[in-house]
Amino acid sequence: MATAQENAIAVAERVSAATRRWTAEVDRNSRFPHESVAELRNGGLLALMAPADLGGGGGNYQLLARVAGVLGEGCLSTAIIWAMHAQQVLTLAEHGRPHNDDVLESVVRDGSLVASVTSESGTGGELFTAQAPLRQEGGRLHLRRSAPIVSYAAEAQYFLVTMRACADAAPNDVRLAVVSRDDGDIRVTGSWDALGMRGTQSVPLTIDVHIDDPRVLDESFRALAVQTFVPAGHVGWSAAWHGAAVGALRRYVRWLRQRNSQRATRLDSDLILSRLAELRSRLDPIGALVDKLALRLDRFRQENAPAACYEDPTHQIELNNLKIVGSEATFRVVDDLVQLAGLDEGYRATGVVGLEQVFRDLRSASLMYGNERLRQANGRLLLVENSSASALWSPES
Repeated sequence: MATAQENAIAVAERVSAATRRWTAEVDRNSRFPHESVAELRNGGLLALMAPADLGGGGGNYQLLARVAGVLGEGCLSTAIIWAMHAQQVLTLAEHGRPHNDDVLESVVRDGSLVASVTSESGTGGELFTAQAPLRQEGGRLHLRRSAPIVSYAAEAQYFLVTMRACADAAPNDVRLAVVSRDDGDIRVTGSWDALGMRGTQSVPLTIDVHIDDPRVLDESFRALAVQTFVPAGHVGWSAAWHGAAVGALRRYVRWLRQRNSQRATRLDSDLILSRLAELRSRLDPIGALVDKLALRLDRFRQENAPAACYEDPTHQIELNNLKIVGSEATFRVVDDLVQLAGLDEGYRATGVVGLEQVFRDLRSASLMYGNERLRQANGRLLLVENSSASALWSPES
């Protein structure tokens, strides 16, 4: 009998195959992939990371990575939407209970999308600072803020929003607030006309709402981000990027086989064989790093690892490197695939393999929380890293 995990992966494979029918049209018209998200909802994948005691899938990091990778093979916009939603759901499951169980129940019952609002003008892209403060008004909290980029903002029912703790708080005293579309005035103020990832519809948003105090998570944003928010993002995104590059390579190989059967291409070229092997050899280490970090994070969760494990410099460096390497290496692989496929099949938008779209989509990967910022963080961490890595909780980490 198939396990729940096997069932989830099987559903993801069906959804991924289905998304290939819509991904080109979604990209061409720069629209939200409604059909793909409906498939995710109907298959229960939007509830995969919700707690099992609330009816969700109770998913772990390994399942997050596997599903994101499978979805990435079909449509990277769909995969990133799912991975970002899963990141928010896991954050709520780990840090927002019981006050936000109704949000998690809505995810399970209705497949409600949960989006992240962390971008803000004036912060320089720094995740752990915020300008707009929470203000007490009439026994409730007033939350007013704008964000230049919020993925799938027009489609989400709930938002996790970074806010300065209060008007007198320092910019790095940040809290995460849970906002429902029904809480007040939430409006999209612009459009998304981008080079790639056009299906994510990452639009500017303004929020002006009042919420009750329990909607603000108790922990500081930095603490919960280090433990859950950032790791879930890096694992989910990197797995999706890896899946997109793997899918592009697989489709190209299938196209070569078909051409060979039609005697239009010969597959005994040493150049083609060596280049295909080299591309595969650059993808496998990324998949291995995703698996390594997902396994470690699952062990941390299972064993209630202390905060020091999540904050350990060696762990932080490896997690940052996952995002850096995952975003850059996958793009370079597809870039080289375009070169190998040539002008007609690789560069043209009408190519049957779809390399041109994946190339444009993956160009965004290094820009999602910029890699230079992560490299600077790793440089600082290297100066204090304990080479024994003894804080990583167990020898097999």
